[in-house]
Amino acid sequence: MKNLIFIITFLIFTYTVNSQKETIGIVKYQNIINNENGVSFAVPYKLYFSINKSFYEKVGDAKRMKSGTDEEAVGPNGEIISSKVIKSGLPQPYYYTNVSTNELIFRESIVGKLYVVKDSIESIPWQLHAEHKKIGIYSCQKATAKYRGREYTAWFTSEIPISHGPWKLRGLPGLILEVTEETGKFEFRAIKINLQPDNKVVQDKLNKPSINKIVGMKTYIKALKNKYEETMAKAMASLPRGAKLMTDCDVCPDPNNNSLERFD
Repeated sequence: MKNLIFIITFLIFTYTVNSQKETIGIVKYQNIINNENGVSFAVPYKLYFSINKSFYEKVGDAKRMKSGTDEEAVGPNGEIISSKVIKSGLPQPYYYTNVSTNELIFRESIVGKLYVVKDSIESIPWQLHAEHKKIGIYSCQKATAKYRGREYTAWFTSEIPISHGPWKLRGLPGLILEVTEETGKFEFRAIKINLQPDNKVVQDKLNKPSINKIVGMKTYIKALKNKYEETMAKAMASLPRGAKLMTDCDVCPDPNNNSLERFD
């Protein structure tokens, strides 16, 4: 009888410990920007996650993916700036989500100006498909949805049953490992997954960002809509006196396809 009580007590203790152990992880992604001239850049990001929180941040500079002798930097519209990597002096972009409080706070720069924005977690209308494929060691299922003016095809794995993903994309019954956008301009690819990271490192990243000044989505949307015109004006202002900015090029940036989010 005593042995039976001991076994039951042990099983209860084991279950309690395991249930209290939170699922956490770190995923390294490439945010890929494909330019109209065929040159692509990969920007490194990391996703830190628990069940209810995530923090997605840029962790390095853009690197050219295709052939070329020089590394080239990517501008705010995905255009090539020069044959050298240009480092921004502004803080790196990030995207913080908390499902429990329905908070989405992100930081981005638009034409050299930093914005910290309070958003909300939208329910993305994902449609699941029967197609499956392997990404690394994980079996992934296809899903599609339209979100913030763009249509996405995502591949997620239910083998990692958390609803996070790159950028603001989330809400599937598994971690999103790969995303392509309808125009081919943007892609996201998971390249390394760590499901046994240092708990303190992850928990520190999942703390709500300390914010001095925050703006609403209306201010952010207005800045996005003026982004192309301000970028062109800034480029013209940097030209020598008498020089002209050529706009009749064979391959020019599409002003309607230069931001992840497109608002009417």
